[in-house]
Amino acid sequence: MNKKLFKLLLLFVATIATQSVWAWGGFGHSAIAYAAEQLVEPEVRQKCRQYLGTTITYQASWMDAYRSIKPYTACDEWHSTNIDAKGKVMKGLTTTGAFHIVRIFDEMKDGKYKQMSDSLVKINLQYLIHMIGDHHCPVHVRWNKESHPQYLYSLKRRGKKQGYHGFWDGSPGTWRKGWTADRYYAQMPKLSPKQAKKAQKGDGYTWTQETANVARKCFNLTPEGTDVAKLSKEERTAIHNVVDRQVMLAAYRLAGVLNEIFKE
Repeated sequence: MNKKLFKLLLLFVATIATQSVWAWGGFGHSAIAYAAEQLVEPEVRQKCRQYLGTTITYQASWMDAYRSIKPYTACDEWHSTNIDAKGKVMKGLTTTGAFHIVRIFDEMKDGKYKQMSDSLVKINLQYLIHMIGDHHCPVHVRWNKESHPQYLYSLKRRGKKQGYHGFWDGSPGTWRKGWTADRYYAQMPKLSPKQAKKAQKGDGYTWTQETANVARKCFNLTPEGTDVAKLSKEERTAIHNVVDRQVMLAAYRLAGVLNEIFKE
């Protein structure tokens, strides 16, 4: 077998082994990236494909696949961001994703990406595509365990232990059964230019703070010990509504960041 093809096969197998097909890191990221790809300006879409060599959607889970492979191991901690005892985002920590969302955007905007090598532009895009999605997932905020023990709660599924993080990180119960990424986009509310501009305000830190606030709602929707296999239709709908909104916001914000970077 061709060595390059063999390496790609190993990478594919490793990716499937480490994340569920339903995981936020798989389907959720694809849904967000696909929607963003439809929302960006046509010339921006073309520039992204030029640098990435693929579609934006294809790169959605690149960080998950490469997080344990040198020289990308440093990004392993960038999938989430710390929250302090008061529930506020901790700024300035170089081990957090919010820090790097802000850093990369600042380094690329105002045409500065033109001074970068094509390979650096590519990897920066791969980081942004994934991290903006991650930071809209309710459990990708790292809570202070002493002040917010809910993060350690366990749920149940048909009597067996179901991790709280595992459930909200994208188990089958959090997604609409049978929906594909393009269906998510088709069903997603489309914002007017004014509404989109409002949604896109802020940066990695403020969006993460919003997600931390959403996480509080998630705690209430699935209290400790909840058997997620026995959720009522109304409870499932409430969970779906949370996920749907986070996907929409992530897609519009990713599109806004890409539009801003490549507007010149």
